[in-house]
Amino acid sequence: MHPLESVARLAEFAGNNIAYNLEFIPADKLAWKPEPTAKSALEIVHHVASFLVGMGGMLAGGPFTVSESPLPADLAAAQAMIRSATGAYVQALLGVDPARLGETVELPFGSFPLARAATMPAFDLIHHHGQIAYLQTLLGDEESHFDM
Repeated sequence: MHPLESVARLAEFAGNNIAYNLEFIPADKLAWKPEPTAKSALEIVHHVASFLVGMGGMLAGGPFTVSESPLPADLAAAQAMIRSATGAYVQALLGVDPARLGETVELPFGSFPLARAATMPAFDLIHHHGQIAYLQTLLGDEESHFDM
């Protein structure tokens, strides 16, 4: 088993659940923010997808790259964006040569061992899944939704 397999499966679960949970936010509220400085569901998806995509180059041995993708316009685009970015991240994780895990890599916010940096997007997915679920509660949805 690849040493990052568990992280890959966790990321897959979290990314799919973000996409699934977006279905429980009314279409006219996907761009809604609880306050001006907060992120909308569409902005959260864009943010996390950009990080996932940006990590691809670094996981392949190159630099972290900033994704220039546009903000998703609707539910279908947001779901496609998060699923695509999650899938690419999972494939990049599973493509990391285990011998490289001790290398130090550079991210925009510091230097880290590759073994640690490689896991950051998975935890970012979980964090942002919680934000999407919180937006749902602010909009009156009191149920937890998981796509098992």
